[in-house]
Amino acid sequence: MTTRAFDAAVTALSEDSWLPTAEETALGREFFARREMVAPRVLPGMPECREATGWVSQHVLWLEDVARLTHGLLEPWRAYLPGSHMVALLEGYADQARAAAPLAARLTRAWQTERPDPCSYQEAVWWEEWQLPEEERQQIDALTHRLIRVGAMVVVAVERGEAACAR
Repeated sequence: MTTRAFDAAVTALSEDSWLPTAEETALGREFFARREMVAPRVLPGMPECREATGWVSQHVLWLEDVARLTHGLLEPWRAYLPGSHMVALLEGYADQARAAAPLAARLTRAWQTERPDPCSYQEAVWWEEWQLPEEERQQIDALTHRLIRVGAMVVVAVERGEAACAR
């Protein structure tokens, strides 16, 4: 995905110059349906988090899974919808989420070599605090906010496409 294609999709959506086709709308709906089915993944042997938000590492692994899912979903659609703004938006989403992959790999390696066995809840808290300092957590938060914005654009595109199909 090029930044240019993504920017063009955002511009077309914000200027109301793009009305998603039925196929683009179906792609957007399929993305949301599949993303909703991505189960939270914890590192093996990590205790259940007592916080409603879950472990930070769990969120990083989820981002990695969503990037992989989105890339796989788009594979057949790229040729079917060349130049599609919906494909560009979803590629932008996948690219953003993919930024978490190196961190997910690092956390997985660190957990495999460092985790106490068995691991108590408090030990898992300390491990995450050690592995994910505040600056890195802020970067994850910023990445998540960017994904929320891109996801909101996909929602708008799907809603416009559905409204157009309903007419």
